[in-house]
Parts: sequence; C-alpha cells; structure tokens
Amino acid sequence: MRRRTMRLAAAAAAGTVTALLAQNAAFGSVFYVYHGSDFAYTSSDHLNVRVCDREVDGFNVYSEFVRLSGATGRVEESGGYCRWGATGSSKVYRLKTCENYPFAPDSCSAWKEHY
Repeated sequence: MRRRTMRLAAAAAAGTVTALLAQNAAFGSVFYVYHGSDFAYTSSDHLNVRVCDREVDGFNVYSEFVRLSGATGRVEESGGYCRWGATGSSKVYRLKTCENYPFAPDSCSAWKEHY
C-alpha cells in the first residue's frame, strides 16, 4: 500500500511541475521566429510584435501574426533596424518572419505557435 501511495504522490508532483512549466512558457517568455539572420519576436506579455532586419541586403523584412482573438496583423521594417508594432489587448500566439522581394515571391519562415 505504501508503494502505491508513493507512486501516486510522484505522479501528482510530476503533473504539478509540468503544469507550472507550461504556464511559465506561456506567460512571460519572449517568442522568437527566425528567417536567416532576420527575426521577429513578441514582447514578454505577447501583446506586441517586433521585427528586425539583420541581413543588410536591401530587402524589407516583415512579420505576420495571429492573436488569440483571431485578429491578424503585419509589422514591416524597411530601414535595416528593428521596429515595434502591433499593440493589442489579445495575445499573439502565431508568428512568421518574411523577406519582401519586389519581383519574386516573398521568402518566409514557417508559422510558429506559442501559447
């Protein structure tokens, strides 16, 4: 009987740790998505998106995103630096980073999700 109690206690402790880790990952962590050296990321509260052009190749970089509310958006950087944008009240959970090619299809990372 004691062995069973110990196993149940260990399982409960493992479940608690897993829940705490999942909650910590969802709330308070910055979420990055890279495309080459260019990248986009969320603020720690996931309400804002920033996109950064680090390749200095003459092509604009942008990020497209989806909020938990279903709203979508885009932030573009055309000066070779980083730009904040997309302030909102619903958290961003889906993000991709793209390079804007004027005479060819844009090149994008895969969509990444983070809850």
